[in-house]
Amino acid sequence: MTRKILLVSDDAGFKNYLNTVTLTITKLNHQITIIEDKSDGNIDWAIIDFDADTGNRHIFVRESRGTGKLQNIKFVAVLTEVTDEKKSEIFASGCDSVMSKDEFKRVANSILLI
Repeated sequence: MTRKILLVSDDAGFKNYLNTVTLTITKLNHQITIIEDKSDGNIDWAIIDFDADTGNRHIFVRESRGTGKLQNIKFVAVLTEVTDEKKSEIFASGCDSVMSKDEFKRVANSILLI
């Protein structure tokens, strides 16, 4: 069964990295697909990039937690630099985890297989 991971990001380099990692994992017989369609109701979990956030991503996570098919999935927030203030804001919006992009890249293989 293919696992779908929603990616909300404007960072082309990060998107390319994730697509490469998931392709490698898929070749190892673990079916993972990265999608960007927020309306897809069959999402297993989400990676939300808060680097270019203007408040819309906070709203998206908050509203997704309130109702609909995404309310029970895991939301992982990534950003280039994690500060205590940003971390608090992101957790308050409803994300389950906050990590820097570098930290995520170091553990991506393990995280994507969970």
